[in-house]
Amino acid sequence: MKRAGFGIIMGLILAMLCGCGQRQSVSAEKETDRIVIWTWDDTFNVKAAKLAAKEYKKTHKDIQIIVETKEREEILADTKNLIASKMYQELPDVIMIEDYDIQDVLSQYEDEFVDLTDKVDYDRYTDYKSKLCSKGDRFYGIPFDSGTAALFYRLDILEQAGYTEVDMQDLTWERYIEIGEDVYQKLGIPMLTLDPTDSPLLRIIMQSGGHWYVDENNHADIEDNEYLKAGLHTYQQLLKRNVGVSVNGWNEFISAFQNGSVASVISGGWIVSSIKSVEEQSGLWRVVPIPVYDGEIKTVAASNVGGSAWYVLKNAKNPDAAVDFLVEMFEKDSDFMNELIGEIGLLPAVKDMSGYENYLAKDEFFGGQQVTKILTDLSGNIITVNYGSKTYEIEAIVEDEFNNSLTQDDLSDCLSNIQVKAAAVVRE
Repeated sequence: MKRAGFGIIMGLILAMLCGCGQRQSVSAEKETDRIVIWTWDDTFNVKAAKLAAKEYKKTHKDIQIIVETKEREEILADTKNLIASKMYQELPDVIMIEDYDIQDVLSQYEDEFVDLTDKVDYDRYTDYKSKLCSKGDRFYGIPFDSGTAALFYRLDILEQAGYTEVDMQDLTWERYIEIGEDVYQKLGIPMLTLDPTDSPLLRIIMQSGGHWYVDENNHADIEDNEYLKAGLHTYQQLLKRNVGVSVNGWNEFISAFQNGSVASVISGGWIVSSIKSVEEQSGLWRVVPIPVYDGEIKTVAASNVGGSAWYVLKNAKNPDAAVDFLVEMFEKDSDFMNELIGEIGLLPAVKDMSGYENYLAKDEFFGGQQVTKILTDLSGNIITVNYGSKTYEIEAIVEDEFNNSLTQDDLSDCLSNIQVKAAAVVRE
């Protein structure tokens, strides 16, 4: 009886152990079929990733793809913290990184990313996008969107103030401000939002003149940067003449133009998805090139703001599966990328758009304008600049110093102070 009892007990134990082993095996198998993606902007990047996951699962039925929405800053902070803590099991497989951030990230964490040099045809992409994804002679990202900047405006609001589409063509910054001042006086509606904690407008203006916060040798280029000075002066005028209104953060920025609190938005082409999310405004929007300077300093009516690429973390759980997914959907599947042009207003960062039928499509939301073609044509005029690796650190200094001197007409002292602090940041 004792031996029989002992046998029964041992049998139960072995069965439990086998069961545990089977459960662990199943769990491990499920984990292997799971890809986690971190990105931002529900109407653009997040939507693109979810659409890609849905399409990919048609031929990869066992894969599970989880798309998590996080802010740009949160993605970088969380990823860096997990790497520093060696908590690799908590890492996502794929993260999106904005073009301004990637050189700084690669300088610190190059070994943490999968090398995609031999997996992606980088000759397909515009040169400046490919270069941003690289360090030395190796490439780590799959370029997603171009951040070609444009002026998007509400025609119905402008018409209420007495302006037509013709009035919005070939604008200078001074003329844009004059129109905005008149619109505000007549309707009480500012032209655009300005966020004191984020300065895309300064970046747009500087790059339209072929300059940045740093020069081609990564030295701080502030004190003698006439384009930054002009941008700060324009920022002052926008506020003083009630053309611009201050907002705080992404949500206020988006809601302002979505609810008609402002008459226009100057941003990258990726903003189209947010504009079109308010369906009842279909037909009311138009797009034109950004304003220019035509005085002592001159700029082109084309620039860039934002733009991003997909990256795979080498020490995450499923880097191989993640690479297969990204390459298939965002590199090789031209039909899917063509779909994204229509679905979210994507402007692919490629040299040749002829393979995308939707590239020439007329968009009734914008009164029948060929929005993607307009933006693509503008992208050919964008001046390539060196973003360096400290864009946001320098910009924080610019914002602090500039906000302290908004009441001053002379920006010389402001720029001098920024130069000293920016030079210190660049040397770090």
